[in-house]
Amino acid sequence: MRWRTLVSVLLWSCLGGLPVAHAGDHIVERSWFEDSTGQMTWTEVQQQAMQPFRETLSRGYGTGVVWLRLRIDPHASLAPANPQAGFAPATPPQELVLRMRPAYLDEVVVFDPLVPGGQVGAVGDRFHPRLDVMQGADFLMPIARGNAPRDIWLRLDSTSTRQIHVAAVARSELATLTLRQTLVASLYIGVVLVLTVWGVAHSLLHRDGVMGAFALMQFTAGLFGLSTTGILRVFWPLAWSAQTLNMLGSVFAVVVVFGGLLFHWRFLREFQPPRWAMNLLFAMLVLAVVNLALLASGHVILALQNNILVILLAPPVCLLCAAAGRAWAAADGAAVPALTRRVLVMFYLAFLVIMVLSATTGLGWLPATEWTIYISQLQTLVSSVLLMVMLQYRAFVVGQQRQQALLTLEKTTLQMAHERHMREDQEKLMAMLAHEIKTPLATMHMRLDSEAKGGNAMRKAMRDMDGVIERCLQALQLNDGQLTPRLQVCDLAGIVQDAVSSCPQPERVHLHLSASLSVETDPQLLYLVLSNLLENACKYSAPDTPIELHGSVLETAPATPLVRLALSNLPGPAGRPDATQVFDKYYRAPQAQRQSGTGLGLYLVKSLMQALGGEVAYHPDAVVVRFVLTLPLPLPLPLRSLSAQ
Repeated sequence: MRWRTLVSVLLWSCLGGLPVAHAGDHIVERSWFEDSTGQMTWTEVQQQAMQPFRETLSRGYGTGVVWLRLRIDPHASLAPANPQAGFAPATPPQELVLRMRPAYLDEVVVFDPLVPGGQVGAVGDRFHPRLDVMQGADFLMPIARGNAPRDIWLRLDSTSTRQIHVAAVARSELATLTLRQTLVASLYIGVVLVLTVWGVAHSLLHRDGVMGAFALMQFTAGLFGLSTTGILRVFWPLAWSAQTLNMLGSVFAVVVVFGGLLFHWRFLREFQPPRWAMNLLFAMLVLAVVNLALLASGHVILALQNNILVILLAPPVCLLCAAAGRAWAAADGAAVPALTRRVLVMFYLAFLVIMVLSATTGLGWLPATEWTIYISQLQTLVSSVLLMVMLQYRAFVVGQQRQQALLTLEKTTLQMAHERHMREDQEKLMAMLAHEIKTPLATMHMRLDSEAKGGNAMRKAMRDMDGVIERCLQALQLNDGQLTPRLQVCDLAGIVQDAVSSCPQPERVHLHLSASLSVETDPQLLYLVLSNLLENACKYSAPDTPIELHGSVLETAPATPLVRLALSNLPGPAGRPDATQVFDKYYRAPQAQRQSGTGLGLYLVKSLMQALGGEVAYHPDAVVVRFVLTLPLPLPLPLRSLSAQ
């Protein structure tokens, strides 16, 4: 628990929880007054009651002018010569400079009673930084030397958050303070730049949209940092207007919020949060665009108020999206996100705390210290580093998942190649066996004496064996894509006659077919379809019963003419096939197991009919078993031309 306590104390001190005193500050007393009209003069304000404050004043957004009264003691930071004597040494007072921060205030006017007329000068983004009396990343204003303590006055008028920290430091110390601040600001910009480059490189190398959104967010954070740290003021050319510099500060404040929202909206999509929560985030993105339009139309305060509202609302919505994500419930383990729900929720809890502290101090809801003027940059830096760590871990896990997927793919590819090689070997073996078996079968069939005892039974057995081999070869050819249709217009009656004449019992087949009927099909494949159907009918129908084959033209629209072939027979001892499995590969009815067969005939019929662009259906009735084929008829020439167009 010690390390947690230490981290908590350090974080709290960085965020402004511990008071931080300026080492060389000559201001011993601070107070403020708000002029809601913005019309009061310095003389009138001096008569008003002032409210004291410590270190930093934060009044949030508003249209009123804030006046500050600062008690300057030229000897306040000097150690007494005698610790037991309560007086300061008689040392000439140093030349003091007012150091005013943050670097995005619109206008600060300084009044000093030692100056004739009272007004020392004015600084701020409304004035060109190249024309300031003292140039730097902060607003600097030298004040007159004085031996005795006195009050000076500052008039603050700003459309951005009215937060200001003023220190009166010796000119001799200013260079050291400025150098320290420049080093810290450069470190901040450098870290943001490194994170931007890291995000861009990772996005390009891995085609990762989340990392691209992260790089965009860091780029907008860099622009915001250039403005809020005063670096942009230091390098602003004299030829460019101060009004543009002033507007860019507000624009970058809105753009950095838009970049952050875009990243979180893109990032949280991976975790499948509720649609309404993602719609809320998208609505905030739209509001950020509206804020840019408000800035362009001159409604700066309204735009910045809306911007701070988005900053307050976005973190709890993001936390809700993280907690309610449904991606971890995915059944497929490969689809589970790289980050666990606990890690994601813990990050967004920290993100919520940091953003709320940043927004509430900017609004003046919490006591402000010198640290709070940098709270926006600090929360951007802390959240960016946390995000980088989380995204790096995500990239590591995603890389492992991708490597595992590649190994699985490689294993699957090798397994498929092995299976394909085995299948090719099996097909070659099957083709060789079929050839080697069919040749002696044909020889035995020719040499067999039909008058010998059992000769007809032996011929039938050899025909059955030849049919089994032929079905297996046709199934192999179909799987290999060798049975591809070559459509042409041909005589249907001729194909049917050839199939009938080659079936085992052609005398049983009764044809009812028009002699002049043409179809657009592959005659060889249609012959195979009819041969399989006729062989099944001869084999499994009741013995010595007729097999009916009817052909007719269906009455359909002219654009889709069809011919219908219906083959019906009475069921034999094998019974009726199961209508749900009749076209399945290797299916045979239980009673049909007594006869030779492969279960491939009707499977081939359906596959070949699909290849021919036709259909086959099983339509039995109470009396007969019926298979129905439908084939397209050739279109007339005018319709064929219209169809081609």
